[in-house]
Amino acid sequence: MSIKWNRLYTDLLRGSRSTLWGNWALNPVIKPGAVGIIDPASGDFTLVNEALPTVQISNVQQGRRWAISSKDVSRRETKANVSGTVIDPATGAQVKPDLTLEWNFGKEESIASEFALHGEQRLSDLALIHDQYDWLYAQAEKVGMASNGRIAEGFGVVTSVILASSGVNAGAKSKNAKFALSGSASGLNTLLGEDGISGKGGATFISIRDTASVESHTLPAQDGQVATIPLPVAYSFASFGPDRMIIPIWVRKVGSLQLHVDSKATSATTYITKVSIAYDLPGERRTTVGPMTISGGLSHNFTIPLGARNLDFSAEFVNLGANQTLKRHWATPLSQWVGGSRTINLYGTWPGSPSMRVVEED
Repeated sequence: MSIKWNRLYTDLLRGSRSTLWGNWALNPVIKPGAVGIIDPASGDFTLVNEALPTVQISNVQQGRRWAISSKDVSRRETKANVSGTVIDPATGAQVKPDLTLEWNFGKEESIASEFALHGEQRLSDLALIHDQYDWLYAQAEKVGMASNGRIAEGFGVVTSVILASSGVNAGAKSKNAKFALSGSASGLNTLLGEDGISGKGGATFISIRDTASVESHTLPAQDGQVATIPLPVAYSFASFGPDRMIIPIWVRKVGSLQLHVDSKATSATTYITKVSIAYDLPGERRTTVGPMTISGGLSHNFTIPLGARNLDFSAEFVNLGANQTLKRHWATPLSQWVGGSRTINLYGTWPGSPSMRVVEED
């Protein structure tokens, strides 16, 4: 079975950047305003249209270096063992490669991602997605991603990209795989955005050692070239829910909203709590669910329709005298809850002062 590199890369990135999709193969069609489909199982992006009409893009500065790897990946620097001299494309001079960077992958499907960053590009105004809904619906309908007035989840718009000037993605197809780049110290330094190595020149490598057990994507694409055009390494994506609702940060198929209420985050929670939710749906009377009684050490899950608006959560802590009630409100949870879920932890040792915390927000 083939390895789903984009899915693995995305999962690795989300350890620190939870809203991103990875662009493992440095696909150049992924740009702010690009319209397409993401397969959440593979993480692959399929282009449907190059750009929204009248799209405008803004540029944002990024840190110089991008370095993300699986836990079992290590990298070492050694003196290059390459015979003869070659022309350094960065300077045009005859040089003998003086440095080799070697990555060692302890496990199959482990990844190393190292780049010199160029910057970030974003849609200047996300409201454009709402304004162009009818146009987007027509595009989605052509590829079987819209029906009955609704665009399916997974179809949408690239809202931002992180661009790299140069670098490498490498992944192990088997245990204990190795991958190496050789070149001038200055060229490799520029290639990966590193500091501390003297020299000048463009981002380049002169030779590559890539066994059949490693999949790699380099920028520049071949040895002996100089990187000139930035390419995207990661991006964010907006998709759609019911009733023309936009999911501005779409990271997976949602299906329904999930609210998990947990009274066992700490053993010190001893309150009995009555929890309930209420929300609006278009064309229907306001829906109320609960109250549900949760004792210390227990939990409850609410399943909420995607189209819910004006969602109110209430937790009534039962006390000796007057009960204490704490509340939270979300105007459009589908747009506000990245990934479509929230967890609320309940705290308090009876009869002391109770509290609650929304894990993803507080």
